[in-house]
Amino acid sequence: MAQFTLDLNKPLLDLDGNPIKNEGVEQTIGGTLAMALISSNKGNAVKMFDWAMNFHKGNAIVVDKSDKSTLVEFVKENEMLTNLAKGQILEVIHAAKD
Repeated sequence: MAQFTLDLNKPLLDLDGNPIKNEGVEQTIGGTLAMALISSNKGNAVKMFDWAMNFHKGNAIVVDKSDKSTLVEFVKENEMLTNLAKGQILEVIHAAKD
């Protein structure tokens, strides 16, 4: 089965293309997704916790096609994430190659 490496350790950008900062700290796409994953009460808690911990630390993860699909659906359906974040997260996930 094909596996994909997802590296979301990229800055989350505002509409002008500038990194978004929270209390002076640059936000990452992975950190933003990590907070959404860990705050959710749906899905495979163990897997999502592991993904969240890795994204929070700036690590890439290796997922299969099913996991990639799970993440895409999670992002699309998550009501905490803004479209600004969703768009950037989904671009990186969709661009991931095996």
